[in-house]
Amino acid sequence: MRIEVLLEDGLVVAVAWAHPEEGGTFTVVGGLTRADADFVKACTDRWRRLWSGGALLAEADGPLRARLLEAGFSEATTVRSYHWSPPGAPETTRPAQFLDWLHDDGPLWDRFYADFDFKPSMTYRPTITDPSPSAVWNLHSHHRLVPDLPAELDAIVRRGLLAATEPGEFVYWLDWQHDGYRYDPRRTDLPGRPPRPGEGTFPNGDYYLNVTHDLRLGTFGHPWEQTLTVWGPTLLAAVEAELTDLLGEPVRHRH
Repeated sequence: MRIEVLLEDGLVVAVAWAHPEEGGTFTVVGGLTRADADFVKACTDRWRRLWSGGALLAEADGPLRARLLEAGFSEATTVRSYHWSPPGAPETTRPAQFLDWLHDDGPLWDRFYADFDFKPSMTYRPTITDPSPSAVWNLHSHHRLVPDLPAELDAIVRRGLLAATEPGEFVYWLDWQHDGYRYDPRRTDLPGRPPRPGEGTFPNGDYYLNVTHDLRLGTFGHPWEQTLTVWGPTLLAAVEAELTDLLGEPVRHRH
């Protein structure tokens, strides 16, 4: 890098610097702190002599652009900047986030173990104490062909969570012994928005949960019992009719 300075009465009043682009055929003007015609021309002339094998490239606007053109530069292209001001207040959180085990899903799992008497086991049934109110559906008790049961199940639960949660509230998708996520159901799975993270609702080989942070409502998928537990009055009201139509009557119901 080459640095030039302009002195007045022994004091530095302007600085300019440039450096050859690594592996390239041109030299980049990194900056000129003063748009003084004599200073700009002296610096750029010196750099042309020093690096005579390639072009000298600068990006500038206003008075500095004018001084560079006067010093022999030619305009190669123009850049236009736009300021985007979408309606509403700027968002302060990401719509979908990976959970940190130490601070996020670890403590949430601890509360789920304690509040629901969770006993993970391939043989012990039931694995949780059903909360009140709640309903439990057998995922295969309907005895009829459902072309894509996981997708239909997930669509019902997704609509229910959207109706039952508060605006701005996050839903936590938890996968036992695996990474979890939180997402805002109103800011995901929309055009221009990120997809909803996680593997959905149907328990595909492990315990899956969709819960609010306070655990007041949610779903619990049991992979070996092949059941889906839904709790919380607002979520139950939003999904019970559709889940019963899809899966049949609940096998357990607690009011």
